[in-house]
Amino acid sequence: MWPGPYGDYLSKKSIVASCEQSLRRLGVSYLDIFYLHRADPITPLEESLGALDLLLHQGKALYAGVSNFNGAQFAEAARICEREGLSRLTIHQPAYNLLDRRIEADLLPHLDRAGAGAIVYSPLDQGVLTDRYLGGDIPADSRAAQSWGEEATRRRLTPERLDRARRLNVLAAERGQSLTQLAIQWILRLPTITSVLIGVSSVAQLDQNLAALTRPALTDDVLARIDEIAR
Repeated sequence: MWPGPYGDYLSKKSIVASCEQSLRRLGVSYLDIFYLHRADPITPLEESLGALDLLLHQGKALYAGVSNFNGAQFAEAARICEREGLSRLTIHQPAYNLLDRRIEADLLPHLDRAGAGAIVYSPLDQGVLTDRYLGGDIPADSRAAQSWGEEATRRRLTPERLDRARRLNVLAAERGQSLTQLAIQWILRLPTITSVLIGVSSVAQLDQNLAALTRPALTDDVLARIDEIAR
């Protein structure tokens, strides 16, 4: 976040300073959620979680969460909070979508045991689960063209992944919805999922995404077809 030894990782000094700076930039007196953005291979978790606990007791944050911790890392964090009497982690922010289902086996069981929820990011696999790339072209104004880079584009837009996206798009059309709506609705099927983080560039796009909440329920047959395509 800034140059120097405390501008990165999860030391108590870095966490507290980051929170103070965020409060000043936002012009608020407290944050609803304060996250540890990713696991730190250097700082003991006891120190990082103790810093979160301090912020909650000071009233600078209401809830503590983590992001990008794998299942074992989250389970260890939950054990430390219980053992040390620290404020528990109530939320985890992982990547999850139809083309990236790793958290189902590795993380979600640990969240269930800890009574924590997940706020999912990258629900559309950075645009792959939309209609932008289904034709095989890369629009000039797309994220792929502007920010992915050549290597990331090759990795994300492989023939196999595009084929799966196209087949899911056909299924969505049969249900009278867009691929985007199907992708969001499918994530929200799980009780552990608290919310989905979506990014939009227009009000129309936001309305289309929110319409996922009004689509017909996903039946066992539809879920089985999705698994056949995307698992």
